[in-house]
Amino acid sequence: MKRIFLLISTILLLFSFGITSLAETEQSSDSEETTTIDASTFYYDQFDNIAYRNVYNQINNAASNFHNSNTNGEYNDGNYYIAFVLSVSKKDWDVIGDKGLEQVINAVLADHPEYFWMSNDFLYQSSTTESGLTYYLVTIKCYNMYANGTSREVAKNNLNITVGNYATSIDEALPDHIKAYLIHNAIIEDVYFRNDILEKTEENIWAFTADGIFNSKYKSGLSSAYAKAYKAILDELGIPCIYVEGDYVLEDENKDEVSTNIIEAWNEVYLNGNWYIVSLSLDDPETTTGKDVLTYDYFNITSEAASKKPTSLVPDNTWLPGIPECQGTEYSIANIQTELEGSDTWKKSNYNIIDKVFDTYGLSVVLISIGLILILIIALIKHIHKRNSRRRSEKIKNTKTRVIDNTDLDNQLRRPPLS
Repeated sequence: MKRIFLLISTILLLFSFGITSLAETEQSSDSEETTTIDASTFYYDQFDNIAYRNVYNQINNAASNFHNSNTNGEYNDGNYYIAFVLSVSKKDWDVIGDKGLEQVINAVLADHPEYFWMSNDFLYQSSTTESGLTYYLVTIKCYNMYANGTSREVAKNNLNITVGNYATSIDEALPDHIKAYLIHNAIIEDVYFRNDILEKTEENIWAFTADGIFNSKYKSGLSSAYAKAYKAILDELGIPCIYVEGDYVLEDENKDEVSTNIIEAWNEVYLNGNWYIVSLSLDDPETTTGKDVLTYDYFNITSEAASKKPTSLVPDNTWLPGIPECQGTEYSIANIQTELEGSDTWKKSNYNIIDKVFDTYGLSVVLISIGLILILIIALIKHIHKRNSRRRSEKIKNTKTRVIDNTDLDNQLRRPPLS
């Protein structure tokens, strides 16, 4: 009887241990699963307050309706066009205020690069219903050049077609990190950076939007245009990608002081559980010689690498909420180069040391320097030649000449031969 009891106890103990181990295995497996990221609502998901989410949804719904229509923007005497007006409850407004509204609008535009026509400029005013209920009217502006509904619809359709063409040009069987690499290269090869546009105006607003990249009339843009276009295509491919804004800081290497602080936009891509920084505009540098170049200095790098002096990318978390820290290294360009070469998709960077010298110091400075160097070389050659000539002259001058008297030998040679 004791043996039977002991056997039953052992079986129960083993069964209990097995159940516990299975539960721990399932829990471990669940914890290792990659977090699902919905890039189309990424910044919406960062808002943990219902008031922010309510207003985000109001703006996004109204924007979607306007985007998918050919309705003209409503002209206002203040020389701007209205896309739509919405009512925000006093309850929500008391939570977000005008600063919170600005952040919500930025979040909508960052999540939806297709809203190329939508300005982040807005107006608001309080109003009261007949029953005494207070609410806030928020006016969202449409850029002047996109106010015409028919023209905007053409631009929208062109954007959709171009994004689709980029996406379908990529083999579906390829892993996400190679797809992201190929799109990075394709955009850089197709467009160029507009270094001549220094400030935003109604006439050049396209250069700040995805329309600048996808519209055959422009095929160019600034960093925000590159980043929005890259996000739009990766969204189409189902690869999590977000739009980020911040500062591109160039520091004085000698004085360790900030010398230049430029508003910059870039992307963060989510691959196999990790975030990576990608900046197409910085990988498509403007060259002094006008040469089209491709680099990988800002492809799949970490936040730490992006923040190294003398240049650094500093995200603005007051502009957009919850920007992730990028720590991924598995798919850095150095780690995937062999794989790319094996799949015949690798393209070597063609930005060499000569390009960097020209771009760092400028064409005129480099040419003047080369001219001075040539002058010094010619002067040195002349100096060496002159010195050698002088030495030869002195050597000839100092050489002693000895005259040999050959009279007796001549007389002997003149004698007739013996008969």
